[in-house]
Amino acid sequence: MAFGSPGDLQPFLAVGEVLRDRGHEPVIATSEFYRELISRSSLEFASVRPERFPGQKDPDYLDRLLRRREPPARMFREMFMPGLRDSVADLLPIVAGADGVVTHTLAAGGRLAAEAQGIPWLSAVMQPMAYLSAHEPPVIGPSWLAAALRAAGPDATRHWHRTLRRVMVSWTRDWHLLRHELGLPSTSDDPLWEGQHSPLRSLGLFSRVLGAPQADWPHAARITGFPFYRSAGRRLDPVVQRFIEEGDAPLVFTLGTTAVHDPGAFYEESAAAAEALGLRAVLISGPRAEERPQRWSRNILETPFAEHHLLFPHALAVVHQGGIGTLSEALLAGKPMLIMPYGHDQADNAWRASRLGSARIIARGNYREQVVRRAISRLLSDATPRTTAVAVSLEVARERGADVAADHIARALA
Repeated sequence: MAFGSPGDLQPFLAVGEVLRDRGHEPVIATSEFYRELISRSSLEFASVRPERFPGQKDPDYLDRLLRRREPPARMFREMFMPGLRDSVADLLPIVAGADGVVTHTLAAGGRLAAEAQGIPWLSAVMQPMAYLSAHEPPVIGPSWLAAALRAAGPDATRHWHRTLRRVMVSWTRDWHLLRHELGLPSTSDDPLWEGQHSPLRSLGLFSRVLGAPQADWPHAARITGFPFYRSAGRRLDPVVQRFIEEGDAPLVFTLGTTAVHDPGAFYEESAAAAEALGLRAVLISGPRAEERPQRWSRNILETPFAEHHLLFPHALAVVHQGGIGTLSEALLAGKPMLIMPYGHDQADNAWRASRLGSARIIARGNYREQVVRRAISRLLSDATPRTTAVAVSLEVARERGADVAADHIARALA
């Protein structure tokens, strides 16, 4: 069961295809919006609420909290809990008789449906921060807080986690009430904390270069590497391919599959910075590219969509929002990066990439032409990001994330 943006879904498709090719019968349970995508990959589809809609924005919880100053518990329940009952109701008949259920970290209904049907449950997380290690405090909220906790040591982080947990105890009461209604035994597990990780197997669907196992990770956690999804027969748009072939390697600017629907002035500032540097650039800007006439110079190409794995290898550098899928593709391509975190896990992903030496970070609020131009200039004039990116690429390429994840699932269920 997957939940969220296309970037959240695609790693599950990659693992599903490996399992299918090994003779299993994987079913992808997710929003009706993704039916066609899953059908194209020849995997069985099952519709599960909540629905997702074309062009849907995915507001960051912390951003809403700071802007609207609403009670955090109420805001959390509004954003994440309304679809829980619908989700479980849809899942119960789908999982009946299955060998096992594998759930995305935000698909809290998956565990309930599996337990109600007496079926083994496995979990998966998309990024290292989901394990909430006291030895490697993730960047959640202001970056200075994580830096202060790292400097203070694990005991300070554990105390901070205990405080947060006490504050958040009421946030998931609907999940516990639904357990009771399903006739399941009560549990002290919290689905925002240890309750999101299966004791049978918790798959870390990310590259080990971003986060090695820590002493306080769940005992069932296993890093698989990122499962890269490759849809059959996809090619770069001929216009994009021709642009690449006609000149020097371009900068690539993208906001992934979610932030692209709320870009602000990202593309305008990006194009201005590239032109000021005298560099060519490709802007992957989603539907907005088709909504207005072309207004850039001939050195700037705006396109609605381009497969990252086909375009990134041709890039001079990649500028992106830090989503785990986009970041993983840039790591695999071996390209230096400038990362503008948009929300959710992206600030933590950016921090992890920056400590590798292949990426630099720029705050969303500072993303203006002059700042971007200087940041890109420094990134390209320093040999370290380029050489580090190539070395990291070799490590990522060796991981075979989809195969390793499929191995773990098969062994756990056996």
